[in-house]
Amino acid sequence: MTIRATVKTFIVSTGAALILYLTYQFVSIRLQNYLSTVPSTDCIVILGAAVWPGGQPSLVLRDRLLRAVELYHAGVADKIICSGGVGRYPPAEAEVEKQFLMKAGVAEKDIIMELASTSTSEQATLIKGICDREGFKSIALVTSFYHEKRAIQLFRAAGFTDIEDARCTHERFEDLDFRVGREALALAVLNWWQWAATGFSMSLLILGCQLVGRRASKDNHVELS
Repeated sequence: MTIRATVKTFIVSTGAALILYLTYQFVSIRLQNYLSTVPSTDCIVILGAAVWPGGQPSLVLRDRLLRAVELYHAGVADKIICSGGVGRYPPAEAEVEKQFLMKAGVAEKDIIMELASTSTSEQATLIKGICDREGFKSIALVTSFYHEKRAIQLFRAAGFTDIEDARCTHERFEDLDFRVGREALALAVLNWWQWAATGFSMSLLILGCQLVGRRASKDNHVELS
C-alpha cells in the first residue's frame, strides 16, 4: 500500500470517528432536557449567561435562575454562588443574578459573588477558590441542560469531586438544536483524544484487514502458479 493511500485511510477513519462522536453527543445531550433529582449540598452554583440591554437576564439566564431559586427554597443548600463577568451588555452577569435572586426571596447574606469570569473554565477555577475559602465540599451545579455535561467535566478538572447535576430545562427556543450542536462540537474539541483514538484504531484495523487480504491473495496466486 502506498503512503498516500495509508494517509487517506487515516484521514477518512478519523473523520468518520469524529462524525460518530458528534452524532452521539448531540443525541445524548438533546435527550437530557428534563430536570434531575438534586440531593442536599453545601452550595448552589449558577453559571452565568447573556445579559440583555437594560440589565435584564436573557431567557437562558432566567431559566437557570428560576431553577436555582427552586432548589434554594427546597432546602438543597442555603448558599448560592452567582458567577459571570461583564459580557456584551453591562452589568456583570453575577450582579444581574443577585438582583433576580433577591427579588425571588433569597436572602442577600446567602449570596456569594464571582464577578470576573468570561468562560466556563474560568468559572470553574474561580468558584473552586471560593468553595475552598468557604469550606464548601459539594455543589449543585445549575446551568442549561445542554451545557451541563461539559460544565461538570471542566469543574472536575478544576478539582471538584462532589458535583450534583442541577440542570435547568429549556423549551421555547427556536435555536435549541443549534445550542446542542455547539455543545457537541465543544465536547469534541475538549475530548479530541477520544474520537482521535477511535479513528486511529479504525485505521489500523482497516490497514490490517487489507494487508491480510493481500497476503492471502498473493499466497493463492503462488499456489495457482
